[in-house]
Parts: sequence; structure tokens; C-alpha cells
Amino acid sequence: MTFLVVSVAATLLSVIYNAANTSMTDVLKYLSLYIFYAAGRCNRTPFRSVELYCLYALAALPIAFMAVGTSKIWNWEGKPFGYLPNANIAVLHFSALLFAAAPVFGNRVILLQLLNAALMNKIGAIVATVIAICMWVAGLRPRESIISLAAILIPVLTLGVVAFQFGAFDRAIIALNGLAFALNIDPRSVVSMSYQKLVLLTGSTDLSGFFRLIHWANIWDIYSSGGVGTWIFGYGPGETPALTYAGLVPHNDYLRILVEYGPVNLVIFVCFLTYVRAALTSGAARVLFVVLCIYFFSENLLDSFTSMTLFFAYAGRMTAGGRVGESPRTLSRNLSQ
Repeated sequence: MTFLVVSVAATLLSVIYNAANTSMTDVLKYLSLYIFYAAGRCNRTPFRSVELYCLYALAALPIAFMAVGTSKIWNWEGKPFGYLPNANIAVLHFSALLFAAAPVFGNRVILLQLLNAALMNKIGAIVATVIAICMWVAGLRPRESIISLAAILIPVLTLGVVAFQFGAFDRAIIALNGLAFALNIDPRSVVSMSYQKLVLLTGSTDLSGFFRLIHWANIWDIYSSGGVGTWIFGYGPGETPALTYAGLVPHNDYLRILVEYGPVNLVIFVCFLTYVRAALTSGAARVLFVVLCIYFFSENLLDSFTSMTLFFAYAGRMTAGGRVGESPRTLSRNLSQ
């Protein structure tokens, strides 16, 4: 509740200062993180079998849409509305479902998350998942059972090797090589280069990493050139697309909160994520939540309302102190009865 109250107060100041340049939709999406977490904290009931079936249904829906030809279920003036309009939203959707199911399936969701990231072949998700797994392994206590550790690491490493052989990480390798190239020649010069020149220099047409570098530099220039009021309260929720030459949101939610809401909201947001991660007691849930925190650096995840609802409502519930999870064996026995 403290985080909710403080975030509402800080956001309200930004809205008042930027009254003429405020998207209330963006404000509600941002504040919903704190609202759903607070709601989850109020729920200490056990994880019920019907919830697991609902998670299965949420996983099956987008697959069913694609099975009939498309995930775009509505088109209005050339703007498709899709259940999962792109792979970034898809990988986040399944990550949220795995996070919600972590109390039931335990460490197996870590293996499934790596499979999710590899199949979607999204650079941000792959990097976030690998880093989160490495952090989890490094944080294990020496007295942790070697057998339990091997039960996770061996399948993860095996899956990683198989995915690498089938080219699942090719795009990530190309992007990382491109970014290394950019850092070696000075990132500031990359911002001024044309797309054609970048293709010739890197030997690849996959320049998503360069796009983000250029876009972030443009956003930072806009923010840093503002007045004192802008530095404190930001340019206003939802205002970034109207300011940048690309006309897009930042593809970095931390930068987005800084530029649109101001540094106070960014500090609150980072402290909130740190608090939630520390409050989670399940190792598997922590890994999936760290994936989300890292993935925030490269995508516009705040816009994915369904996934954010699942992540933060279940995070609140897992940290509420109640008996959230039941083993699959217990669930099966309850269902049979």
C-alpha cells in the first residue's frame, strides 16, 4: 500500500505539471502495476485447480488463433488488433503464464521459460532469461543439493545446446556482435549513420539493436534539453511518441518512466521491483520475475496489460504469506475427488 500511495502521489504531480500533454490510459496502465500487486497481497487463499485450467486456456487461445490462420482478430482502418500481435508480446505472455504457474510447477518453469525464449527467437527475452538463470545459479547456497541443481542445469544446458544447433540464438548473436561493433567505433557516431551504411559495415540487415541505440539517444537528447520542470516531472505520460522523430515509445520502460514521469517515479518503480523480487520466496518465481525486470530494458512491456496483470497480481499473491501453491499430485487428487 505504501508503494501504491507514493506512486499515485508522484504520478499525480507529473500529470498536474503536464496537464495538456497527458495520456490517462498510460497513467492507468502504469499505476495498475501497483494496484494489482496490492490486490494480490490481500489474497491469501490457496492456489486452486480451476486457476491452473484458466492458465492453460490463456496459453491455448493464441495458439488456437494462429491455427486458423492468423492472430489478428480484428482490423480497423489498417490497424490490426491481435491477441498476440507480435513475438515480443507472445514471449511476454507465456512468461507471465509460467510465472503465475510457478507455485505449482516449481523449477520446471525455468526450463519452459528457456524453451519459450528460444522458440520465439527474441533477443531481449533470450538475454534476459540467460542472465536470470545465471543469477539464480550463482545465488544458490553451497548446501543446496547437487542432485536438485543438476536436475535443472542439465536440461537447461541440453536445451540451450539443441536450440543453438537449430539456430534459435543466431539473431541474438548477430545483434550482440553489432552492438559490440557500435561500442568499438563510438556509439555517438552510430546515431548519425544511415541505415544503408550500417548494413554495409555490419553485414546484416537485422539492425534492431542499432535502432534502439539511435532511438534511446534521440529520447535522451529531448529529455536532457528540457527545462528544470521537465527534468523533475518528465514530458508527460504517453508523450514520447509525439516528441521523437521515430514517433514510437522508447522500447525501454525504465527510460520511458524517466522521460514521461520524471526521476522520482523511476526511483519508486525500481525500488518497487527490487522489493517484489526480494519478497518472493520461490526460486523459480524469482527467476521469472528477474526475466521481466531485465526485459523492461529493451521492450514496451507496460503496454501489455494482460501480462502485467498476471505478473503483478500473482507476485502480490505469492508474497502475501499464504499457502499459494499446491503440488500437481495434490491438484490431481483433488480433481479426482
